[in-house]
Amino acid sequence: MQTRTRDGLVLLLAGVLLGGGLAWLLGRRQEAPLAAPRALDAVPAGALLVATLDLPALRASPAFAPFLREEREIPGLGKVRDVCGFDPLAALTEVAVAIPAAGESGDFGLAASGAVQDEALLACASKVIKARGGQPVVSTIGSFRAVRDSSAEGHGEIAVRPGGPILLGGGAYLRAMIDAADGRAPAVGATDAHDGIAREVGEGAARVTVVLTPEQRAELGRELAASGAGRSPAASIRSGGVGVALGPEIAVHGVVLCDAEAPCAELGAELRAARDARAEDFATRLIGFGAVLERVAIAAEGKALHARVKLSAEEAGVLVDRLASLRGLRQPAQPPAPALPARDGSGAPRADAGAPPPDAVVAPRQRSADAAPPEEVVAPRQRARPDGGAP
Repeated sequence: MQTRTRDGLVLLLAGVLLGGGLAWLLGRRQEAPLAAPRALDAVPAGALLVATLDLPALRASPAFAPFLREEREIPGLGKVRDVCGFDPLAALTEVAVAIPAAGESGDFGLAASGAVQDEALLACASKVIKARGGQPVVSTIGSFRAVRDSSAEGHGEIAVRPGGPILLGGGAYLRAMIDAADGRAPAVGATDAHDGIAREVGEGAARVTVVLTPEQRAELGRELAASGAGRSPAASIRSGGVGVALGPEIAVHGVVLCDAEAPCAELGAELRAARDARAEDFATRLIGFGAVLERVAIAAEGKALHARVKLSAEEAGVLVDRLASLRGLRQPAQPPAPALPARDGSGAPRADAGAPPPDAVVAPRQRSADAAPPEEVVAPRQRARPDGGAP
């Protein structure tokens, strides 16, 4: 080979290598940064229920922002920010809650993504465990570090890795979540069932999807048959979900997927009748839900049953606040009960103990059988006649 030819080939090869290297470097520079981990990536496949929350969207909503701005407390210890030095929820962007289709009763898992301070979070969890008299133990599981109370085996534990997500769950299910997040096991996003109902529901700042397994559907059919409703269209339900979309108006969209069109239409008729009856209920109207129920549109579309309603932000805020109050989410702490007087061996109050004040509680009071529960609205009672007869 001539010297000029050899030199030309060397220069050509060098140019190819140099050009390829530059292209690779430029390509590396143009690549998008790695996406932040999603909370749903840590939910194992086969979940019965999956709920997701878009926290930035909820924080921007006048109806829901007050609940996220409230100071959170750890029962018996005080405010989270005072105990930990920071509020872990403040920097989170997405939360997913899952209930496995198979597992022990009460099993659940929670995954959260966002700006995660992994070391600070582990230190905070350990501090809380110690403050409650427990023994915190930190261990490594996959790419996560987890902390649990070794004196209370079988209880929940928390796991986190740099960059997130944060995981909370019971022993076996927490490890299943870690396997999903690390890619060693399929996540719920890899299955079609929850994705299918989620697509029907649509995007939302809050969304819940439920998918029944064949075994659960068979059990539902047996329960309906035992109750005398063996031909109920509810036996045809395969999955369902509801989503809340935020904007100038708040739109709520619920969907039920059936295995056939006829039972779906029949189920729609039953739900419309139940909606009308509930909307006329006095207590429902009193707390403001009657007018909303009247506006719920329920319609069957093939094998899908849709329920839709829209509310103004102000109306939604009032209803959310009332619902929270009714469910005891904002009830003040109960005052401590007065101390019982000391008693001697016979059970009588000791002479040196002093008589309790007239309004002291000296024995647990039982609610009378006709007393209304706290949430029930009742008419004023009529005064009994002096002769003891009915009013």
